Amino acid sequence: MQNELKLTVYKNLKVMMKPIIRFCVKHQMNLQDLLEASKSVFLEVAEEELTSKGEKINMSRLSAITGVHRKDTARIYKNGERRDPTGNITSRVIGLWRELPEYTTKNKRPRTLTFKGEDSEFTKLVAAASTDIRPGAILFALEQLDAVEKTKTGLKLKAAAYVPRNNPAEGIRLVSEDVEDLMDAVFENIESQEEELPNYHAKSIYDNISKDDVPKIRKWFMKQCSQFQSKVEKYLAQHDLDINPQPEKEGGERVVLGIFTKT
Repeated sequence: MQNELKLTVYKNLKVMMKPIIRFCVKHQMNLQDLLEASKSVFLEVAEEELTSKGEKINMSRLSAITGVHRKDTARIYKNGERRDPTGNITSRVIGLWRELPEYTTKNKRPRTLTFKGEDSEFTKLVAAASTDIRPGAILFALEQLDAVEKTKTGLKLKAAAYVPRNNPAEGIRLVSEDVEDLMDAVFENIESQEEELPNYHAKSIYDNISKDDVPKIRKWFMKQCSQFQSKVEKYLAQHDLDINPQPEKEGGERVVLGIFTKT
């Protein structure tokens, strides 16, 4: 089964890579750029796999697992960049702002928060999401997204969700995460031995739609997806231990539901 899966993945590798190559060509990145990025990702994934198994990590082992030359392994591994968590925390801050009772009104709407000083409500909100990122960095990110507004009474949340509009770098980071989550979900389904699949994966395609109807369909998509996403977030918030602490339960599990449309 494993060999068949490996062969299938290899056969479909060109198809899987096509959008990546198209992205590279569009942004004037060549084969050498892709190779350099690939080496870095191979090493990162190998390190994660070894760490998850509790095994020792060294240059020789990483090079052997990935096929990356030892000189390149040392260069990339020692000077490698790590992902910037700001985007994830920004999304988390918006979610908590909309769900935690201390930051919402009686009507369950996000309150306007104080944001100046280390004892401000916004500082405490950011701390609830993460203690690794300074509130100033998150505030700057939210302002760049036009997600908040500074008013005379405090900081007002404008965005219903985290959407990196007019921010190409953040949009690209998000799509890379979406691709990773989608592929993980599909492979979990393939490898699952359970009677019930762990992840839902489906797509609806119709390829003879009238051009005149596309704007109407786009609006319908936006409305339906927004309503469903809101319903999902309200449901998941009931089980999130940051929002509803339950000392007897162990947290840390990540749950993802992603929606996209293309018209």
